[in-house]
Amino acid sequence: MRRKDPPGAGDVKTRGPRAARKTPSAEPRERILQEATRLIAERGFGAISVNDVAQAVGLSKQALLYHYPSREALHEAVVASLIEHSNRHLLLLLGAFSGRGEERLERAMGQIREFFDTDPHAARVILRELLDGDRTQVSRLSQGVEPWLRLMADTLRQGQLEGHIRQELDAEAAVAHVGTLLLTTFALLPLEGWPGVNDAEWRERRLGEVVRIIERYLFTHASAEPGDPPRPAASRRQTK
Repeated sequence: MRRKDPPGAGDVKTRGPRAARKTPSAEPRERILQEATRLIAERGFGAISVNDVAQAVGLSKQALLYHYPSREALHEAVVASLIEHSNRHLLLLLGAFSGRGEERLERAMGQIREFFDTDPHAARVILRELLDGDRTQVSRLSQGVEPWLRLMADTLRQGQLEGHIRQELDAEAAVAHVGTLLLTTFALLPLEGWPGVNDAEWRERRLGEVVRIIERYLFTHASAEPGDPPRPAASRRQTK
């Protein structure tokens, strides 16, 4: 005769702590984010669909929507990732601003290069977002980069007090001009070249020239020797 189970013996699964609710794995979420960032950089957000991203990752549309419930949620995640990435590098950029002016610029450029090198699609995504004019995303980006902008403007004002940044410069406007130069340069670097010049060499030449342009735009005298007295600030007419 079969022995009867005691009451409640079959209810083991319903007793004790509840099983933890499954959360989306970080690995596929990261791959989705990377491919979405790449596609937005190449085409712009308005020209991609959830299916496009799912195919690029090798997932079904339903699997992608498990991780990001809508196209808009994916868009927001891409922008949030860029802001988080920029804020991590801001801490490193803070350490670059010590020593003489030109030395600061070289160190700052090193950090900016590292920022765009570790996320090669970042510059094009930011540029596309600004050109697309989505007010919500532009506002989020603006808030995200505000610490960078304030740091640069404060550094220029300090340099004006020390005598090695041109006195006639409007610090905020100068930061906007330099930022536009850097953003467009890094956004276009992967897309352009020069006949007969390999990509690596052309990249170094372009970025080297960007540094020289910024030096001559910002500093009262470029590549001065230590101990040289600051040159009197040039008039607006002379800097044109």
